[in-house]
Amino acid sequence: MEKNVVSLRPETTVAEAARLLARHAFDGAPVLDKRDQLVGILTEYDLVSKSSAIHLPTFQMILKNLQVFRDDRSQFKNEVKELMSLTVKDVMNSDPLTLPDDATYQEVVAAFRDHHRVNPIPVINENRNVVGIVSRYDVLKPLREIM
Repeated sequence: MEKNVVSLRPETTVAEAARLLARHAFDGAPVLDKRDQLVGILTEYDLVSKSSAIHLPTFQMILKNLQVFRDDRSQFKNEVKELMSLTVKDVMNSDPLTLPDDATYQEVVAAFRDHHRVNPIPVINENRNVVGIVSRYDVLKPLREIM
């Protein structure tokens, strides 16, 4: 597991969160409240499947209605303004899969096997504080070392 966790706050804009994920080449990041307790997770899946600045169905709608937006620029500006005002809280998964800080390697592997869309998984202590994060990449590290 990675112990140096990069996290997000619920009030962070979706645009800034997307930049952070891209900058670090992360598939997702935990969302922490002011007490540093886990309140959710934001993943690439959330960014492309929910109402976000890079929401693919919305982008398709904009392309389809480009002529309408050309004729009424104010409507386009309002749509973009609304999308850009979304925060992490608006699109995050507020009930993320987590692992306890005493999880075994076998339990981690089982979590990824049973929940194949999930990546990464926050590792939390009894107070819901994130003590690490584990990804599929982390699970495969032992195999790379053997080879």
